[in-house]
Amino acid sequence: MSLYSFSPEVRLRCAADYKGVFDDALFKVHQPHFLFLAKFTEQPKSRLGLVVAKKKVRRAHERNRIKRIARESFRLHQQQIELLDIVVMPKMGADTVSNAELHQQLQFAWQKLQRLVKKHHKTATPSSQN
Repeated sequence: MSLYSFSPEVRLRCAADYKGVFDDALFKVHQPHFLFLAKFTEQPKSRLGLVVAKKKVRRAHERNRIKRIARESFRLHQQQIELLDIVVMPKMGADTVSNAELHQQLQFAWQKLQRLVKKHHKTATPSSQN
């Protein structure tokens, strides 16, 4: 079970970590109710940060529900993800969507992020060999 934990080393914890992702994001994944920003990291594990603005999701229990579902989704997918720092931000209307729909959108977002990283590796590798 320790493989699927959400320990402090897999979290973005300080403002500098978040700023690094916001400033240098290589990958952006849009879903109807989520935006993912990600960049490569030198850390031993991928790290997740959540930004749930009160402006986007008004009620505290809905913000907490969205964060809980996003953390759970990250825990289940972290073994397949490259070494990335990732910030997940819900969009307007995410609080009105069911848990199953949120899980599905997050799963699609993780898959799309993996495809973008693989595509980046394919385009970066040939140019560095020349």
